[in-house]
Amino acid sequence: MSPLVSVVFVFFRAYFLFILVVLSTWSFATDEPGKPSILDLPRLQASQIAGQAQVVHLMRAKEFDKAESMLRLMTRHNPKSPATRYNLACLLALREQTNEAFEQLEFAVELGFRNIAHLENDPDLLNLRKDKRFSAVLKVAAKPFEGSVWPKFPKPVPAVVKDGEVVLNELNLGYDPKVGLFLGLVGRAKNVEELTIAKGQGQVGDLLREWFEEGTAAGNRGDFYDNHDGDHSNMNFRGFPQLTRIEYGEALRKRGLHNGLQRHFIFSGVTLGNSSTAITGGRNWRSQARFALTQPNGATRLALHYLRNHLYFYPEHKDHDTGRNGKNGGGHGDVFPANVPYIVVSQGSSGSDRAFMNAFAAMLAALRPETKQVLVRSPLLMPTLQQVFRRSNRNVKNDEDYFTGKAHPSVFDGSLLDVETMVRRSHELRPDSLPPLAQFKVTKEDEPVAGQDFFDFRPHQRLFDTPCAVARVYKSTASSLRFTLDARSSRDFSGRPLSFRWKVLRGDAERITIEKQDANGSLVAITIPWHERRPVLPGSAMESNRVDIGLFAGNADHWSAPAFFSVYFPDNQKRVYDDLDRILSIDYSLGNYVDPLIDTPREWQDKYRYEDNGSLLGWIRYRKGKVDEQEFTAGGLLVVAKNNDGSPAETTSVRYLVQKSTGDRVVLTQEPR
Repeated sequence: MSPLVSVVFVFFRAYFLFILVVLSTWSFATDEPGKPSILDLPRLQASQIAGQAQVVHLMRAKEFDKAESMLRLMTRHNPKSPATRYNLACLLALREQTNEAFEQLEFAVELGFRNIAHLENDPDLLNLRKDKRFSAVLKVAAKPFEGSVWPKFPKPVPAVVKDGEVVLNELNLGYDPKVGLFLGLVGRAKNVEELTIAKGQGQVGDLLREWFEEGTAAGNRGDFYDNHDGDHSNMNFRGFPQLTRIEYGEALRKRGLHNGLQRHFIFSGVTLGNSSTAITGGRNWRSQARFALTQPNGATRLALHYLRNHLYFYPEHKDHDTGRNGKNGGGHGDVFPANVPYIVVSQGSSGSDRAFMNAFAAMLAALRPETKQVLVRSPLLMPTLQQVFRRSNRNVKNDEDYFTGKAHPSVFDGSLLDVETMVRRSHELRPDSLPPLAQFKVTKEDEPVAGQDFFDFRPHQRLFDTPCAVARVYKSTASSLRFTLDARSSRDFSGRPLSFRWKVLRGDAERITIEKQDANGSLVAITIPWHERRPVLPGSAMESNRVDIGLFAGNADHWSAPAFFSVYFPDNQKRVYDDLDRILSIDYSLGNYVDPLIDTPREWQDKYRYEDNGSLLGWIRYRKGKVDEQEFTAGGLLVVAKNNDGSPAETTSVRYLVQKSTGDRVVLTQEPR
């Protein structure tokens, strides 16, 4: 099979049924039959990969007829796809339909399949390699491919800047299938240096104009502003005349690529952007920021923006308001499942993001030209601005405050902005003295067991893993979890040695342990116990169900922007542990709000039983409003019959399903397999 398929097989498994419908009904609205628009590529890529992965699944299950039918359907829809032709050749070879297998293999090579090593080693082609025709196929495949692999699009041309604005169209786009993002090519505005660096802006504007006139401020030449809410809440771009505004052409607007969470584009320059929108209806209501954190690959795209000189701003809109469960006119508390340095989330709704965008535009403009040049060429620009911003807010009084949760909340209050301090600190930065980049990965962790520790359909506790932010959902019944975190990938771009600080920014610091595993603290083991809901900071009215650990990398001059390790504890559980830290009961029927994209509500309580020697016997499940109880073994099997001594005589496995309840509410249910 195609080498790409095995890599993506697991990831796309959950999307098969949906994609199969798309494959059977989708046709391209283009002048040339079978030739898609570049705007179709994300959907086409997902369809092809998911379809091919489903073929692998069917072949492993020996369902060759279904696999062949599906591949032939795919070749009808994508007749010039070399991967689809190759996979059909593999299937036909396995079915010993040698002649047609060679036809499809030759077609795949003709269309651009050039992976010689895979051709020579793919076990699916064993029958063909015995045939003398195979050497002829290899001979052709060894030649450089002079055509273009379908689908092929013209090389993008830069969008032309006119009056400080560009209109982005299909001709200005490339597409990177590795990251699933369009690459927007934006031209450079001419004679930007003749424009003033800032209009108005009070004392901050005076400083920027003074520095620009003396040649020590870079200004905003080459910086873009991407409004992603249809001009609903623009930053004060007229106050920064050197910015280039990105607008979207009709074809992009028709597909909704101009609005909502910016998850479609990487632009060819430094970009500040925003979308002062939210998902306001239905059970999946959320801010665009929470939407990103709970979508497949959502956090990965945020990280790509951050490390490629992009920063976006979103209001929290009801995701960060004091209260619980929305009762008595209040909010739900902080419902963000993770903290990330990749975006700035503002307290409030539409328009609350404007002050932050203006502040970051001023910081960009205040950078010295030589400093900005170094930052833009590295992944350090947005991490550096985040470091300056977080250190400069009015509630961060001193250096030690920077290592506390005060400096690194989920959501920022615009009234705490100190823009003058921000631009002064930005202006002071020198190319040979910049903050390092903190990043880490999880190398070892305690894992929960599906059907024993948790019951919903999501396969594991990993929410996401990205270079500067990792998030987990606490799914184990254990009283604590242990994680080993490795920060040795952190970098100082001047080559200086680094030191490391790991700090509890949110959670019970007296119960969380952080143990160094090496001399400088780049490798640590962290133990985090189960946490009940608690204030985000001592004395705060805002509550959350999350622990945040911050990683800071330091050189001789600066500490980095934080990297975050977050653990989210679903609020729909009340747990009781005994003195030996054994789980005694979990009540899931409290009715507290939990993000339905992270955990599914359920209406039962489990009480755990132990042998005299302390080993787990199993648990008894009690359902709200029902007399009957159910007994489960320690391995999660449902007991359907007992021996005279009370031990299980017959058991069955259980399948857990999400079903619609009242209104648009969903609940987790169970049924025997």
